[in-house]
Amino acid sequence: MDSPPNVLLVVCDTLRVDALSRYADDAPPTPNLDRLATEGTTFENAFAVGSWTPPSHGALFTGRYPSETGFAGAWPSLSDDETTMAERFRDAGYDTIGIPGPSKMGSPVGLDRGFDEYYEVYEEMAKRPSLRYLGQLLTDEFVRRDFARLATRGNDYYTEIKLEKLRRFVAEADAPWFAMANLTTVHAPYRVPKPYMREETPELRRPFFPLLEEFRPSAVRFDRDDVRPERLFAAADGASATSIAMRQYETGEYLTDAELSVLRAWYRACVRYLDARLGDLFDWLDETGRRGETHIVLTSDHGECFGEHGTMYHGYFLHDELLHVPLVVSGPEVPAGERRSDLVSLVDVFDTLCDLSGVSAPEATSGRALFARDADDGNESNDDGRDAVFAETAVMDERDREAAAEVSRETLSAFETGKKSIRTATHRFERRSDGSERLYDVRTGEETDDPALADSLRERLVGTLGEEFVVDGEEEREYSAGVERNLRELGYLE
Repeated sequence: MDSPPNVLLVVCDTLRVDALSRYADDAPPTPNLDRLATEGTTFENAFAVGSWTPPSHGALFTGRYPSETGFAGAWPSLSDDETTMAERFRDAGYDTIGIPGPSKMGSPVGLDRGFDEYYEVYEEMAKRPSLRYLGQLLTDEFVRRDFARLATRGNDYYTEIKLEKLRRFVAEADAPWFAMANLTTVHAPYRVPKPYMREETPELRRPFFPLLEEFRPSAVRFDRDDVRPERLFAAADGASATSIAMRQYETGEYLTDAELSVLRAWYRACVRYLDARLGDLFDWLDETGRRGETHIVLTSDHGECFGEHGTMYHGYFLHDELLHVPLVVSGPEVPAGERRSDLVSLVDVFDTLCDLSGVSAPEATSGRALFARDADDGNESNDDGRDAVFAETAVMDERDREAAAEVSRETLSAFETGKKSIRTATHRFERRSDGSERLYDVRTGEETDDPALADSLRERLVGTLGEEFVVDGEEEREYSAGVERNLRELGYLE
């Protein structure tokens, strides 16, 4: 290859590893992501370092753990001392674009550093309906096409408009390009255009004209005796996600098994829609001759819980359902059709992309280049100790949640307590900010008692992530109208 390879980093927000047919036999069919995997290398044991957007993206962008950067909690700020992946590629002569998903990874927290363009759709597009939005319909072709999709197919929560923006940037790039896109397609609200949800649950009734759903939500019905539609739709919408999660954690019965089953089915529908849209993007890269000169990384920042361990959604906990994520890498320097079983972390992505692209990585990262000569081949542990992965959550204050006054002190504490975890192929050890500790056998999912193993894992955990826990900032936060709307849509503000 005469010129440096392009880089496309696709973060499928909230995508569980077992939601892809490449990883699980009972997953919904995802032929396009399967095709990407057969053309590259699939990492079967990749783990995020946090269970929600900020800590996971902070680590992905810097190659360093939240305890090293302080970038954790609900609304952190990236220190000027940190070097981001986009900065490294921009300084190497790449054109760069970032397309964030949740506003928690937006420009106010500093994750826009190094991107020539950072397309924050929640800031760019006005609230629907509004006078400003009407003006955009008259003047902005992106908004017009998005409205046409909304009116004829249904709301896809900006998935297609983000991919359209990405295609335009790539088509106009003069230099090798580095692009990052976070797609919230499978993040709550679990709703995608026709016909995906109806195919998963025939009991769902949606209006003939999709636009009616935006202005008259009651036009959507679910007719089944064992499901309470009001509670089901509220959970699928996710507007009060943390409170719903607290209530479920408190009783285990806030949502019934039948209702959880429907939510999983709608999540599957979202995954199938995401796969179709990414298939269109991959086809376009093929048709324009760019696919063969582009390294593509597809991953997720975290997973999602649907009642496992008594909880819902994501954040607050460090279970495998939240941390085990897909990781597929393809491109001109990547072995095709391979499956790797070694433990890898999202902090490894920075070093890996730098290595594949001939860009020097910062010395201060905590990651490793996954295709370097000394990287593990999946058969045995390598010398740098990546026989374990690490994750953490910050100490939070959730007393302002709707459900905080309804649940027990034990439940509230479970959501507020900071957690740090080390996971090997067989066990996971967790320290909490209240001084408690837990050791799990990941093969059974059960707690276990092995003092010698706990001591060994504790020493490694403290040696990597330190003793102290990051505490979420308590300062009063002010949000722009677009950011606040996005946070409410995704359930982060109640």
